[in-house]
Amino acid sequence: MLRTQSDTELVAEFRKSVAAALDRNDPSGARSALVEAGWLDALATDEAMAVAVVFREQGRIGLDAAALDDVLAAALGTGEVAVAYPAAPGTHMVLPAHRHAERLLWLPDLSGEGLVMVDLDGPVDARPIRGIDPAAGLLGLRSLPSGLTTDIPAAAWPAALAAGRRALSHQLVASSRALLTLATDYARERRQFRTPIADFQAVKHRLAETLVAVETADAAAVAAATTGTVTAAMVAKILAGRAADVAGRNCFQVFGGIAFTSEHDFHRGYRRNLVLNRLLGDRRMLERRLGAQVRTGAFAGERLVDLADIPAVGLDDRGPRRRTSKGSAERRTGRPSR
Repeated sequence: MLRTQSDTELVAEFRKSVAAALDRNDPSGARSALVEAGWLDALATDEAMAVAVVFREQGRIGLDAAALDDVLAAALGTGEVAVAYPAAPGTHMVLPAHRHAERLLWLPDLSGEGLVMVDLDGPVDARPIRGIDPAAGLLGLRSLPSGLTTDIPAAAWPAALAAGRRALSHQLVASSRALLTLATDYARERRQFRTPIADFQAVKHRLAETLVAVETADAAAVAAATTGTVTAAMVAKILAGRAADVAGRNCFQVFGGIAFTSEHDFHRGYRRNLVLNRLLGDRRMLERRLGAQVRTGAFAGERLVDLADIPAVGLDDRGPRRRTSKGSAERRTGRPSR
């Protein structure tokens, strides 16, 4: 469905507001500013647009305002709540922006069984998780905290899980694209034998492979937002995780030794992608699960993307992308379209 001019302008204004809200180092402050910018209202009104804008901005700048908690809460109908995600065995993880939350949604695992809402007796008693990304400020819980508990029906969990995976796909795509931009700019500036390393074929191939992976994941994320199916969300999360892996590996090689240093920004995005990939199922686990379902014929007759239902306006931050007719393509390029 084509957006009107006024709708497009509203989206652009919302994007500016989100960027301004997240332009800070404090996750809690960023969350407060994001809510004031209308994030929760936008999520209720136009989920696909709001999620794409907010999560791509989070991925681009590398700051998390616990918007993922809001996506799950909206799908489950719990109201604003912090979420404790299963992390390492015996540890649950809470996003730092919800450090002072009064309500907690406890996810024992990703099956949807045993979902519990806890009205906490006091502040979240969580300890910082160092792990692979200590700068993320993640908080760890060893056990279910004390408080009044309410069971959450598991029936709504598949849709909530799919919504969370779609959101994380947008964030991983944007974060991977940010790594690619860093590596591309570096390759243009770094010179060897008086020549920018961007001119070397080996470097071009790595950057090109990364671009293909990122664009593929981008298309899958937009398609998942359009179709809204559980399967499309799983595929989008898989491809976004793959793009993050490809970007990390190839961009690391482009940077060379400087990528090992903590002073360079590369390691921040690389570490954050490792964490994001594991949230709500890492890509390798999802690939195995999807493959098992394919072998059993679970998707017989199902289309992940219907080509007749491609979104008329893209959800990413590079501006609107409209369907192109044969005539308009010829007028723009001067060449017959194929």
